[in-house]
Amino acid sequence: MADTRLPPLEIAEHTLAAGDGGCCLVTSVRAERVATRAPVVLVSGMFTGRRFWLSERQIGLAAYLARRGYEAFIVQRRGLSDSPPCSARAGLIDHVKYDLPAVQAHIKERYAQPAFWIGHSFGGVMCALASARYLEAQAIAGLVLIASQFEVDKRMLDWPANRLTRGLAWLLGYFPARAAGLGPENEPTAALMDATHWVETGRRNAYLRDTLRRIDQPVLAVSGAADRVDPSAGCRRFIDHFSSVDKRFEQAGTATGYSIDFDHPGIVVSKPAQAEIWPLVADWLDRRAAMKKPA
Repeated sequence: MADTRLPPLEIAEHTLAAGDGGCCLVTSVRAERVATRAPVVLVSGMFTGRRFWLSERQIGLAAYLARRGYEAFIVQRRGLSDSPPCSARAGLIDHVKYDLPAVQAHIKERYAQPAFWIGHSFGGVMCALASARYLEAQAIAGLVLIASQFEVDKRMLDWPANRLTRGLAWLLGYFPARAAGLGPENEPTAALMDATHWVETGRRNAYLRDTLRRIDQPVLAVSGAADRVDPSAGCRRFIDHFSSVDKRFEQAGTATGYSIDFDHPGIVVSKPAQAEIWPLVADWLDRRAAMKKPA
């Protein structure tokens, strides 16, 4: 049940066709009787999907931002349990190259002002790579990257351990994240292959780092002090590659004034995150949305 003390939400679903014949599901969330400031796009990482941003009880960062005046567009990646069926490749690269530009075009039909893009974990990596290569730069108001990086740890995605990870995905036809206790969504084999490719080659070659240098939009990066999946050192290094002048890095932990040392999922989906991380994100958006009003 939704909290009746809060403004009710308008929730709609749209299936968007992509340029390669694929498709993705977009859930739009806005609050009734609340003036809209700007659109925001929410992209989840691996092993999870749209419920990461909005629960069945209408709790989540998407609902919070909607009630703060942002229409939230939650993107559901291809090949997940409740994604629209399509025969196109269900990789991370395909999501970045085809689906996210389709999402941007969908939003541009509705809004004159540019959108903010928010990603968690590999969702943030996908937002950044799409911004650098495939999205229209002038239609991007800024990036919020939460626990996002590819250069530190992630041993099972890097060589040589990724040979085992890839082999398991090829053998089963998917990567069994649920059985491994990694998250609620099993991953398509193509998505697992792309993730291991980005980590293995991105650390040893300069192409990903060079791509990220094309980004000059405002960026907020937030990491958890207790995150062992995407450690703070990697998250700071990730945005160091950007050319943005307006750039902020925030490590969320007791040493920096937070109530707890946040971990990987808890930096978005926990009671302390609701009280401390969600307002941090919304306040950052508020200041930049005021500067990005359409002519």
